[in-house]
Amino acid sequence: MSNRRSRWDRLQSHYRLIRDCLEGEDAVKDQGQLYVPQPSGMTLDAYKSYLARGHFYGAPEMTLRALVGLALRKDPVITLPPRLEPLRLSATHDGTPLALLIEEATREVMSMGRFGLLLDLPTEGNTPTTVPHISTFPAESIEDFETAYVNGKKVLTRVWLSSDEQWEGSPITYELSLEQGAVYTFRRFIRDNNKTRVNIGEEIVPTVGGRTIPFIPFLMISHEGLRPDDVTPPFLALCKTALAHLCTSCDRRHSLHLTAAPTPWIAGSVPADRVPVSIGAGTLWNLPEGCQVGMLEFQGVGVAAMKEEMDDLVNQMATLGARMLSVTQVRSESIDTATQRTRSELALLHGVVVNVEAGLNFLLRVASQWVGADPDAAKISLSRDFIEASMDPKMIEAQMKLWQSGAISRQTFYENLQAGEIARADRPLEDEKDMIEEEGGDLSDVIRTFSSIAAE
Repeated sequence: MSNRRSRWDRLQSHYRLIRDCLEGEDAVKDQGQLYVPQPSGMTLDAYKSYLARGHFYGAPEMTLRALVGLALRKDPVITLPPRLEPLRLSATHDGTPLALLIEEATREVMSMGRFGLLLDLPTEGNTPTTVPHISTFPAESIEDFETAYVNGKKVLTRVWLSSDEQWEGSPITYELSLEQGAVYTFRRFIRDNNKTRVNIGEEIVPTVGGRTIPFIPFLMISHEGLRPDDVTPPFLALCKTALAHLCTSCDRRHSLHLTAAPTPWIAGSVPADRVPVSIGAGTLWNLPEGCQVGMLEFQGVGVAAMKEEMDDLVNQMATLGARMLSVTQVRSESIDTATQRTRSELALLHGVVVNVEAGLNFLLRVASQWVGADPDAAKISLSRDFIEASMDPKMIEAQMKLWQSGAISRQTFYENLQAGEIARADRPLEDEKDMIEEEGGDLSDVIRTFSSIAAE
């Protein structure tokens, strides 16, 4: 149990660190000595000024924003059966549209490495048009879980989730369990002042069509899969490097504050009434004979080393993730070469997209079964095309000649235009033809015209 608790505490500290770094400089500095230790011998007031001078490099937030932008560069294709169409505009317990849920899940899995989704059907007030909804749980709220082998498969048998509900001032925890390996059961409880569990309300055994549910409809999506398991948050290393950069920035700017401005010095015996109290142009110092005067000048050897360390940390952050801010194609390389070159860099991105898509599709299929709809009619497709690959005019002309010569079909030609980001990826050929006919034209004429213009 102690190992389990230490694992939980460690994960919580990681999640808090990443959240603060993604929120930005103010959130990080508000934590004070948690991230920036107070130098030995420094007073509290001096430490506040020391911390305020430091600069937090916002690479984590910039990197996350760029990665999510690449993942959702093309709009998700969402197909739902008529019974589940309400989910398109309100998919979660708080009314979040399905498209925004996809973005939230992508962002959470990308940064925290874990995101919980619970499929739920209201037990009260159901009507023939009632549809299931999805409750979301960030990484921090997944307190613990248990797994076991049921019918030869490793499945989730129990999970504890923090909620935003309270009972008499105490936060309520949800317990989802699989009783006897076959009946999904839901409980709520609090922990009193002695950390003793106190159950709240009655035990709920959800049913669908009068039957109990033989599994826990909860998924822990990570960039490594859908298995209930602990994973290292992808942004942990990047955020720790950003904090190291902040600590070095505090040291460097504190040193500059103390030493950068030239400081006058006087050697000799100076009566109290003749000690200079001001300096600058137009100020005359009347000192006794024999006194020597000079200026302490900043040499900067130590501060220069700090700057080099900060530059190294910036390079480390670039290596860990910020480099993905600009996924570009070198002018001398082909699209295929650029794709191979960046594949390792985009491994995290690919894993996130694959697993978010798989997790949501699983829940949508289950939701379809619960309402008696066709599970195959519910599907979300996320693009794996993270690199912009617009087809150039010469390639368009070559594709057109292949089609005109009969080497490829019109359907293949159109699909190639979709892949080359000339035609919309989510619009079938039949719809495109209908739109062209409505305008009084033909697909071939449009393509010839477009190709000739582009070639010029």
